[in-house]
Amino acid sequence: SPLEKGIGALFLLLILPVISFSIRELTDITDSLEYGGDMIDILNSMVYSITTVSILLVLGLYYLGAIKTRAVKLVSGLTLISLSLVNILCRVVDFNRELQRNREWGWDGSLFEYLSWPSTHERIELALLGAIVGLLIMKK
Repeated sequence: SPLEKGIGALFLLLILPVISFSIRELTDITDSLEYGGDMIDILNSMVYSITTVSILLVLGLYYLGAIKTRAVKLVSGLTLISLSLVNILCRVVDFNRELQRNREWGWDGSLFEYLSWPSTHERIELALLGAIVGLLIMKK
């Protein structure tokens, strides 16, 4: 239907600004290496960006009707699930580093309190959403 084609095209168009923001973020992280930043931040940034771009790409192609066969749906879904799981693992490592930094600065809250912050749990929810999209693509 025309609505599905429009939604698919929108998902694909959204890839361009995401890549632009991702490159800008990667540049900022690279610049921070000079001031004590960590190389792991570059890897994490790339994982987060690749996950987002992949979700938009798969959804765009799906709505445009390019993902039709069972095999392509399976590969697309498993790719999104795998990327989302790697994304979650990277975020857990990030959270541990961030939590340790906060404690070094004097914050003495619990892990539960830390996870209740929107800036923390929303990142996990977005990664889980990628896995859910992968499951739905495989099921349809």
